[in-house]
Amino acid sequence: MAYKPKKVGRPSQKINLSFAAKIVSLRKETDYGSQKLHFVLKRQGFNVAQRQIQKILDENKLTEPCENRRGQRKYVSYEWPVSNYMWHTDWSQYKGKWYLPFIDDKSRKIMATGEFSNATEENAILVLYQAILANEACPFIVLSDKGPQFYNNKRNKKGILTPSLFEQELTALGIDFWTSRRNHPQTNGKMEKWFDTMKKRKKKHPDETLQEFVKWYNEERIHHALEYKTPEEVYRENL
Repeated sequence: MAYKPKKVGRPSQKINLSFAAKIVSLRKETDYGSQKLHFVLKRQGFNVAQRQIQKILDENKLTEPCENRRGQRKYVSYEWPVSNYMWHTDWSQYKGKWYLPFIDDKSRKIMATGEFSNATEENAILVLYQAILANEACPFIVLSDKGPQFYNNKRNKKGILTPSLFEQELTALGIDFWTSRRNHPQTNGKMEKWFDTMKKRKKKHPDETLQEFVKWYNEERIHHALEYKTPEEVYRENL
């Protein structure tokens, strides 16, 4: 007599339709992936596995297709131990506009940001002063790439590199200026990640203003690398 082989693993759980709707609603409201949704729901008292949440997201086409999903990722975070020690900055273009934020290294808080028609040194200096005045704080170090809005790449007739307007302003404020290595965006990876988040958010919430986005990012959006706290919470804890 032939026997049917047993299926390996635990049988899949049936998910309550109202709970599935809750996950869909949370996803659309927060843009969180399954890992963050699992944390939020667990904090609310729901004991559902992350893989079940991922399954609901996949079934509702709320995740980008990934043939080789890697499972839980291991994060390595490099950061200064206190808020306002280093601020990151960079320019990025989206739909004809240029965006420049200053991001606190420890907390990932957006200290200030601006939307402009052109990426210039003057606009970078303007946002820097907005960040200093709004937060009543000044960093020890500012990190950017070697873009012409920050760093003077051209030598004068004597072959000397003179400081840019941005560098001169930092020197006057007593702030050290560090630049990332050429063709190595990972050095300023927190900026790259923020721009990616901003652009994805703008696609889903086109009517949201830049300042509304910054408020959401600083005060509502939890981060895996911040132990599921918001940038504002971590910033205040490490002053």
